[in-house]
Amino acid sequence: MTAIQEIRDKNKIEKQDFDTLSNIVFDSILIKGSYKTAIQLEKKEKLIDAFSSFIEQLVELRLASSKQNKLELINFIDKLNMQRELLELEKGETKMDDIQTAANRLGKKAQSSFEKNNL
Repeated sequence: MTAIQEIRDKNKIEKQDFDTLSNIVFDSILIKGSYKTAIQLEKKEKLIDAFSSFIEQLVELRLASSKQNKLELINFIDKLNMQRELLELEKGETKMDDIQTAANRLGKKAQSSFEKNNL
């Protein structure tokens, strides 16, 4: 067996590899409850954008595929876009929570300062 054949055999992509990758991607783009930071939301948003772009390229490259396959891919892109929009809404809520927390802290500091000045 030649070195090239050994490398091909060792690095052959199997269906099981794709199944595992598919599960990882699914877990990564799935929206699970609320997120603690805007950074987490932004990273998930970028991941969804990249995956959506990948699928758009798939639609463009699969010229010979059936209309049904293309329709399924396009519908999936629509679902990804909705997931991204939900993340954007959640990001807005996270920012509002951060603003409220900061306002509460400022209010406590102002109240504490006011109490010290009146003593």
